[in-house]
Amino acid sequence: MASLAVGGVLLLAMIAASGRAAVTLAADARIPLHFGSAEHCYWASKRAGLVIWPGVGAAAFGVLGGVAASGLAAGWVPGVRAVIVPAVLCVLLGFQLGALVLARRGPGAAVVSGSDTNARSG
Repeated sequence: MASLAVGGVLLLAMIAASGRAAVTLAADARIPLHFGSAEHCYWASKRAGLVIWPGVGAAAFGVLGGVAASGLAAGWVPGVRAVIVPAVLCVLLGFQLGALVLARRGPGAAVVSGSDTNARSG
């Protein structure tokens, strides 16, 4: 039960982060939706991006919370049931906060140039 409470707090943090970003970001800001790396982002409009991130968090909370509290997880190790919801929501919150930082910088700042990634030979 504590994992659902912590997960709920993390979901509220995602909603609060979107609320704060709605006020602080520019009107024409674009919010990235990550697909593995910064180079594979879909840049959604401000309104869509600020709704999608907490929406994904709410869906994950509902699905994982439902599975962890149901009989489907009866055979799981108790520690897994206790940490699965907060762990996934913590990762999603981190990705959301990273996306909001990238949104503040703009779409051009997300791509790293090839010369910056070259290893130095010594």
